[in-house]
Formats: sequence, structure tokens, C-alpha cells
Amino acid sequence: MLTFSNSPAPISKKQGEDQFTPVMPIGSVCLFATYAPSGNLPDYTRFYIKNLQSCGFILHVILSGCSVITEDTLNFCARYGIHVSCRKNGGLDFGAWHSLAAQGVTKGAPYILLANDSVFGPFTPLQPLLQRLQANSRPAWGLVGSRAVTPHIQSWFIGFSQEVWESAAVQRVMALPFADMSRDEIIWHGELGLSVALTANAIPLHTLWSDIASPLARLFPANPTHAYWRSGLRSGNVPFLKQELLRDNPYHIPKLAGWRTLIPQGSDFNPAWIEEYLAQTPPRQKTLPSNRKGRMVYYALSQLDRYLPFSWGIKK
Repeated sequence: MLTFSNSPAPISKKQGEDQFTPVMPIGSVCLFATYAPSGNLPDYTRFYIKNLQSCGFILHVILSGCSVITEDTLNFCARYGIHVSCRKNGGLDFGAWHSLAAQGVTKGAPYILLANDSVFGPFTPLQPLLQRLQANSRPAWGLVGSRAVTPHIQSWFIGFSQEVWESAAVQRVMALPFADMSRDEIIWHGELGLSVALTANAIPLHTLWSDIASPLARLFPANPTHAYWRSGLRSGNVPFLKQELLRDNPYHIPKLAGWRTLIPQGSDFNPAWIEEYLAQTPPRQKTLPSNRKGRMVYYALSQLDRYLPFSWGIKK
């Protein structure tokens, strides 16, 4: 694995951003996993990690699937004081996070955030969301809670205090041989396993948006970032769209073309980045295609999602 470490540097801010100040304690770390076989970070990923940095995180970005990082990406990371490394692909995001943690970059960090490039956004600043989440004082937290399979925090954005991160329960999960696992095994043992470990140790699953307590989700558990993608955006608590939803639409959810109308006016995120990605990236072949029953459930939930109140899914 190749590693390029850069000293911290100030981040430039667009007009209107300077009203926000870092919300995370000094020394908090974000481990950011991205699949980048070209060795280059696209504009939408750069936008995301700059937003994370503005919250006070020290960024450690790892590019999977490449052996050489482009000069343009190295210059970008040097400019903003972002630590960047690359690795062969294996173990998906958990394999990448495992590789970063093995470098010792989380040692002494008051909070550790795991994040990845599986989403587009944020469409609104992250600082107010982390303040609302009380991310600087809670033991574990994330943006989206889901009932699918078992109650859990979706791992594309999940954070831990140093004490929880170093706990035996969490470290047992993070030490698993993810590079030897299939995608389904990684979901079961990684994403679901983390929340099971937290719950087993009486650590609450704090999120800003969740269907965990919903009677509807008890009857029809589904991935909320697919079935309730509108609700998440309209709530203001999940200013992201999943790439998989727009690129693959595995459950054939209708009327996805309306995504652009839900991006807030005045957002610094450029919708053209999504359109360019979709134009250049073909749908990924699914090893386990959705069945007819699953598509019917997701269709019904997505239709209901169009009429749910703005308060649906917001944690009180």
C-alpha cells in the first residue's frame, strides 16, 4: 500500500460557509473509503470530503483499486491537508477502513467517523446536522437508522467515541478478514455486526433519520435510502442520495428522475456531477437480482413515500 501524508492546511470556504465553525473536538478523525481505479478523486467526492473537513475532522482518504494516485488528486489533497493513500481492492469499504486503522491513524482521536463515496452530497452543510446529532458528545451515532434485517446504523456514515471505538466489541468486528469475504458476508458481519455489537453493549443507536421505531418498517423492513429516498431529503436530515439507487435502481423504484427537484435551491453541490456520473457509469451487474415480491414491496413503499409528512423518520 502506498501512503502520502500531508500536513494540515486551511480549507477555503465559499461565500456563506463561514457562518459555520468546526463542531467536532480537535483531533477527531474521518476514515474515508473510495473506490477509484483511475487513481483520481472526482469532483463530487472532493466536495464531500471538504465538507467533512470543515466539521473539524482530520481526513484520511484511501483509494481502493489503484496503485498510483494521479498528480491532480495529490495536489488537491496537499492543498487541503488531506492524508491520502491507495490500496488494492478487497473487502469493500470495511477492508479499506481496516487498512487505515492498521496505520494507527485513530490512536488518541476523540471521535472516529467511518464514511465512504457511495453517496452524492451533501446538498446542505453538515455542521448543523452534527450539532443536532450531538456528535461531539454521544458514544455512537450516524445519519440513517434502518430496521432491514436487524436494527442498525447504515455504515456509510457512522461515528464512534474513542472509548467505544477501542472497545473489544467494536474492535472484534473491525479486525475481521473482510478481504476474504463476499459482499453479503461483509454486510452481515460488518455493517450489521457493528450495530449488533453496540446494542449488545447497551450503546444506543443515535441517528437523525430512522425507521427503526416505525410499525410500517416492522411489517415491511426495507432499505430506507431506497424506499424512502424522498423523505430523507425532504426531512433536511439526510442531504444525500445513494449512488446505487440512481445508478442501478435494483428494486425498480419509479420516478427517480425527480431527484434534481429535491436538491435545495442555493446548494453548493453541482447537480451536473450526478448527471455526468450516471452518463459515464453503467449499472452494475447484481449477483442477487431483486425478486418480484421485493420489487412490489419497494414500489408500494416508494409510492407511499411521496405523501409521507416531512416529520416522517425524524428522530425526536
